Amino acid sequence: MISIKTLAYQYRHLPIGGGGYVTGFYFHPTDPDVMYCRTDIGGMYRFDYAAQRWISLIDHVSPVDGRECCPISAALDETHPERLYIASGVWDPSKNGKLTVSDDYGRSPAGCTTFRSHELPCFVHGNLHGRGAGERLLVEGENLWFSSQKDGLFRSDKEGKAWQKVESFPETGCTFVAKKGNLLLVGTEGLALRENDMRGNSLYASWDDGATFSPVPQPEYVPVEGSQLHGLVAQRCSFDGEYLYVAFSANGARSQNVERGYTCDCGDCSCGRVARYRFDSTSLGLPEDITPEKGNWGFSAMDAKHGMLITATIHRQHQDGDAIYLSRDQGKTWKTILHGTHTGKLAFRLSYMRPEYNGGSLVHWMTDVKIDPHRPDTAWFNTGTGTFRTQNLRDDVVVWQDWCDGMEETVHINVHAPASGRVQVLDMIGDLGGFAFTDVDKHCENSFANEKGDRWITCLSCDWPEADPDHIIVAARGNWTGRTKGGIIVSRDGAQSWSRVPTPSGLGDELDALLKRIERPNTNAGWVAMSADGQTYVWAVAERIFLHTKNLIVSHDQGCTFRRSAVLDANGQPVQGMMKPLADRCMPNVFYGFGDKGEIYVSTDSGDTFWQKAAPEGFPEVHFGKVDCADQTEIRMAAGEPGVMVIATGEGLWKLVYDPAADEFTGKRLTKEGDKAFCAGLGLGRPGGDYFTEPKVIYFNGVINGEYGFYRTFDECATIERINTDQQMYGRIHSIDGDKRVFGRFFLATGSSGLLYGIQED
Repeated sequence: MISIKTLAYQYRHLPIGGGGYVTGFYFHPTDPDVMYCRTDIGGMYRFDYAAQRWISLIDHVSPVDGRECCPISAALDETHPERLYIASGVWDPSKNGKLTVSDDYGRSPAGCTTFRSHELPCFVHGNLHGRGAGERLLVEGENLWFSSQKDGLFRSDKEGKAWQKVESFPETGCTFVAKKGNLLLVGTEGLALRENDMRGNSLYASWDDGATFSPVPQPEYVPVEGSQLHGLVAQRCSFDGEYLYVAFSANGARSQNVERGYTCDCGDCSCGRVARYRFDSTSLGLPEDITPEKGNWGFSAMDAKHGMLITATIHRQHQDGDAIYLSRDQGKTWKTILHGTHTGKLAFRLSYMRPEYNGGSLVHWMTDVKIDPHRPDTAWFNTGTGTFRTQNLRDDVVVWQDWCDGMEETVHINVHAPASGRVQVLDMIGDLGGFAFTDVDKHCENSFANEKGDRWITCLSCDWPEADPDHIIVAARGNWTGRTKGGIIVSRDGAQSWSRVPTPSGLGDELDALLKRIERPNTNAGWVAMSADGQTYVWAVAERIFLHTKNLIVSHDQGCTFRRSAVLDANGQPVQGMMKPLADRCMPNVFYGFGDKGEIYVSTDSGDTFWQKAAPEGFPEVHFGKVDCADQTEIRMAAGEPGVMVIATGEGLWKLVYDPAADEFTGKRLTKEGDKAFCAGLGLGRPGGDYFTEPKVIYFNGVINGEYGFYRTFDECATIERINTDQQMYGRIHSIDGDKRVFGRFFLATGSSGLLYGIQED
């Protein structure tokens, strides 16, 4: 067993701010300094009022159990402000959801997370359908209620240590659970009692602590032409001293998720309604329709505080986007306080959020709006890119600012640290496209955009030649508005400006059709590699997340023209499989390919033909033929060393060397049998050293001696150093690269905690 030394490392974010979907807010009813928000993949955050920043509560979460990264609901204890309950889970058939409980606001003053946890009795996922609906977790002392996404209603009288299913509850898929006095109210999807293409009732009440339930009358549903499933879904609710308020929406004609077509997840909500019910200790009145403005959209948010009532639309399309309404008379009259650029005001602090970079749109996925119960002029709303706040809610013109300081919950797919040039870090990121950092401690401007400021989104891979680091190619999706088209984009000035390579044609009907599909909004482009002299582009055109050998093309004139590449086995027969291409960092004519069963290929004719070669003995049969973060591997070519590469296979860390004279690969496993390595990068080997000519350090994450962590080695794993603690995990890691200019620094691209760098403490 290798002896592991642990080094003290500091971790900091490369600042982006927001960037992901915030799905709900929580204010403690009696303590004005307690506020949280939940996100779809970035866990929970607490707001630090003194610093005016968000604090992540999932730094301790590792991929060994990543369920806390995806909360579906949270709850606060009215009599214990320090106590926080979170229900979370991931898409894994072998795991139910997880309940975590903290007695120190999620994080102690020393910065250590101190959660205790219990298993939930059902499926939970904070990044699937219904993630933007209301609160599914309810706390009353030691009594807890949980309304699940597909398994019905559950109750615990032991603070979550044990659960019982509420057999009297008639539905399966729930949206929220709430309680006021004797009233227990549960929102549902109305699926268990549906009749043909009409949902059943979606709102149920119990006056006997869950012993029996009865349907609550709902507002009138106006059939939506073209909808595949009709009927209203109760999304969120709020109480004041006199009324219960409920926001409803229905499937639109273009819903992508038919049965669970509500919140942002279906892509098209319609027939929105806001209902008011007179409430007392024993009954609810009939619903009064107090919808602010009726139209072909849904309503998602609802909150009543300080004598005010606030709500918001969702999927209000082609009419300047969604709107927020405020009422001071319990919904009798409404004032529009935000709509487009003509009502209210949005004062953007982060450049990438500005309308001119987003096809003119302002906010999206606005499924929660809350008024601060302790500050009547303060309200917050959520979006798919973070949180917005106003501090003048009662003024004539309400001003909102994006307020995401400290909130880093973007999904990063690949990270690269060039050894030279103006760009220090190239960041391939989901939804936002990419960022080119010239200073790791400062926000980027709108990095991956055309001359009009319109961004490309979800960039999967990039490459550049070491001799000309300003020449960068990227495989990018076109944005949601269609103002950019997917494919390959190119920069010649170090990511300051970009142009798109014209879509190739004449490559065969099937491939031509696939390339046309990639032009559509939000469609994966694939994987790209550039030769060491910058002349040749090799493009594995994506079919969803797969890189089929039949869709491999090459250009020898920097993207002006393309032709098909051939991928052949050792007998010269075409390979029908998948392959990820990479370029040698030194030899311009040499490219490599890595297949879906661990196959290794090489091209010595600049990407025209790839030949399968024998893999070194023991090399694992892992899947390399998907876009990164879809497979748990990472391949790094060593600059300054022809034919040398380091590969994290998931099964372990390997070093391979291709000898062009012998036309063969040699290699060895660097980690011992049983250890694992998932991502890896290369960095500067000594202070003041030369990355190109001297030995390199390898950074990787994995399991060594049974312990997951981040590691580095200077001697190919003869000795290994752990460079994180159990409080420095940051969720799922998609990519790692070492800094080639600053000794001891490396970069982490996460799927839950943004983009970070680690630096050795003095």
